[in-house]
Amino acid sequence: MALQTSGAISFANLQSEFGGSHPITMGEYAAFRVSGSGSTISMNQFYGASSSLDTQTVTVGYTAGSAYTPGVYGYVNLNPGVTGAVSDGTCNFKSGAAYRRLQFLGTSTGTLMFGLSGSHANSGWTTMTIGSTSYSRSSASFQQFGTTEARWTWTSQTSNPYGTTTGATRTVTFT
Repeated sequence: MALQTSGAISFANLQSEFGGSHPITMGEYAAFRVSGSGSTISMNQFYGASSSLDTQTVTVGYTAGSAYTPGVYGYVNLNPGVTGAVSDGTCNFKSGAAYRRLQFLGTSTGTLMFGLSGSHANSGWTTMTIGSTSYSRSSASFQQFGTTEARWTWTSQTSNPYGTTTGATRTVTFT
């Protein structure tokens, strides 16, 4: 959750949002400033700052599967068509790369996938949270498909974090 956009911001507010250790030093929070630069730091430079790297709202879509392929829930932007929708579709922590997939395959035990267009390293984020369920990058398998897509996959998932209601929304946050 982002810091407030007006009023007093305390050191405790910074530590609650971004973590950190005691004693608190301003230098450990400088990278989270929304405005300003340099060695002089003012608390108002943190108005609206958030520890999240990117937040998307997924409008859940569904594509029926076949005898060999399970159904898909969530957001998938692949040819020939799009399933579901995503709020702005660009990934802030990967230089604005397009989200290619935020999806769950299957109905009960299935596969969760996150994919970005282009070529990307397996770095830059630690956790993807869908609603209230978190998935660690280190628990995912990572694949790079040429220059087309970088994909993170979690297998043997026992529940669908997007749900099965077409048109419902889920917040996806990366930290």
